Amino acid sequence: MERKSWTVDVDGAQHAVVLNWTYYRGGRQVTVDGQVVDESTVPMRWKSEQAFTVAGHPATVRTKPAGRVSPYFVITLEVDGKPVTPDPGTPARWERT
Repeated sequence: MERKSWTVDVDGAQHAVVLNWTYYRGGRQVTVDGQVVDESTVPMRWKSEQAFTVAGHPATVRTKPAGRVSPYFVITLEVDGKPVTPDPGTPARWERT
């Protein structure tokens, strides 16, 4: 299982957003502060979006292939429509494994 995490400052409070996923099974789980807010199954070869809230603010995790034949995926988080930088040490993109 792969993991990508972000620390989000919303209204002066920090919140932990984590995406756990498995490529072959397509399972995705998004947590906010340790609580599951979305679980889904979508093959990783397709782009996807998981919408949820962080302290009442709209948020979206987006997953998409980096290119038509690329083995990499780009995964982003937006809160209130603004991109959030991943936590240090979290890869900017993942390779299918």
